[in-house]
Amino acid sequence: MNEKIAIGVLCILHIVGYVGIGLGVAPELIWLTPINLLISLLIARHFESNSIKAYMLFAIPAFLLGYGIEVAGVNTGLIFGEYQYGSVLGSKIWGTPLMIGVNWVLLTYAAGYALNAISPKWHTSLKAAFAATLLVILDFIIEPVAVKWDMWSWTEVDIPLQNYLAWWLIAFGMMHIFFYSFKNSTNKVAVAVLIIQFLFFGLLNLNSI
Repeated sequence: MNEKIAIGVLCILHIVGYVGIGLGVAPELIWLTPINLLISLLIARHFESNSIKAYMLFAIPAFLLGYGIEVAGVNTGLIFGEYQYGSVLGSKIWGTPLMIGVNWVLLTYAAGYALNAISPKWHTSLKAAFAATLLVILDFIIEPVAVKWDMWSWTEVDIPLQNYLAWWLIAFGMMHIFFYSFKNSTNKVAVAVLIIQFLFFGLLNLNSI
């Protein structure tokens, strides 16, 4: 599989998802969200030029950190605000879907490679800050869709500002793990994953207006 075919497969998966979910042709496709996340991560990983060791030095800490923070967030309400997960993202431990750790890995992986493509010579912290900002913008786009489709829900009517502040700080830290592991290497498929996520959730949001 070459890069163009891989990106094409990812586009097709998300177009089918948009038609099914966004246009209401097959709303039950929302239950395939965990599979879609895993496929996206595995396809992007297939084009990783660094060693498996470098990948694991990023993926394992990112999963554990992301999942651990989400567990603490759900059970205390002190990190992101008062929220709880629905059933769409699959099996949960301590009220938190295991897939949410995979989601943190996927999004930070994609955002990291996006910044490596845009500005490989920037200082690590500057790249991390921009990548974290991209992820907060993406989270802002995802939130209404996630709430509508029972991925998670908030106790408050309005999503608390602390959610976005926490997202930025956590993503900023995770991006340092990414850049330590992958330096200035590139992965066009991972970048495509980020772009596709923006387009997919952006279109779903437009459908909700």
